[in-house]
Amino acid sequence: MIHELGSLVNKEATLLMLAMDNLPPHIQGEFIFDQKPDDQPYTDAEITLITHGKRYQFDVEIKRIHRKESLIPLLDSARPDTLLVCNRLSSFLADFCSSNAINFIDEAGNARVNCNGLNLWVEGRNSQVSSSKHQGKPGLGFMKLLFALLVQDEVLHLPFRTIADMANISLGMVSKGFQYLSSEKLVSLGNPRRILDKEALYHLWIEHYRTVLRPKLGGIKLNAPHDWRLLPVAPDDVWGGEVAADELTHYLQPYDFLLYTFEPLQKKIASLKAKPDQTGRLWLVPAFWGKDLSINNNLRALLAVAELLASNDSRNHEVAKIINEQYLHLKTPPEARF
Repeated sequence: MIHELGSLVNKEATLLMLAMDNLPPHIQGEFIFDQKPDDQPYTDAEITLITHGKRYQFDVEIKRIHRKESLIPLLDSARPDTLLVCNRLSSFLADFCSSNAINFIDEAGNARVNCNGLNLWVEGRNSQVSSSKHQGKPGLGFMKLLFALLVQDEVLHLPFRTIADMANISLGMVSKGFQYLSSEKLVSLGNPRRILDKEALYHLWIEHYRTVLRPKLGGIKLNAPHDWRLLPVAPDDVWGGEVAADELTHYLQPYDFLLYTFEPLQKKIASLKAKPDQTGRLWLVPAFWGKDLSINNNLRALLAVAELLASNDSRNHEVAKIINEQYLHLKTPPEARF
């Protein structure tokens, strides 16, 4: 994983971070730059791709490729556990890589990787479209980083590796996220780091929860008893939405239940003794943050307010205002947006 960008050329760092950030949602990337790179192929960095609980390690070449001749020096050194990270390749160059067993991921997230059971083939993504997307609204990794920073104040001052674990994101996303926050003058990266406008961070996260984070939560709808208190939950399980609002205010009688869990879904479904039901009132969702992030009232308030404001229920919107007054204390209360 990366600790500091060190002396790595900025353009190469940007290529690597974009490639990792644009991977498909079910794949995470961790990387560490070689502190003493040499002229040999595949010595610029090390990458670990993580999917379905399995880890695949690669020696990495970071290079801009515009002609076939740029790929020739890599042919003799290419192995299943080597990986080229590059600019967006033409179809011809991508096919040349495949024909010569050169694994690659480009800055737009296009990829062809075949290594010990990992078969990754993504094509058709455009780097310009991807860049404009990130400028227009935050991505999933950035939203998870913001969540960790807002839930637990000390997260801001921890090493990047620890922040990545607590936010459940790649180390590259931590670096990229802080660079963006610094450029927008929302966070100072001095020693110590400081949040310059915490209220703006709250509004940014709550506003984009509905369109960026919520659609990626996944999970499954289940049938449920009338009272959420009858459901057996584990110590690490966390209620969101209406139930979290009831826990915090005792003002709302929940109708829809949203439960975040770290347990495998099938195991959790069995312990809940619930059955899948597309119209069910219980939405069981994998927790999107890391296990070491504190479960506190600030976390519950964020999960409650964002979900309440994402609903079409005016009653929920009123309770969101109450939670803000009691827990978040935002001068400008967040509003529902549709």
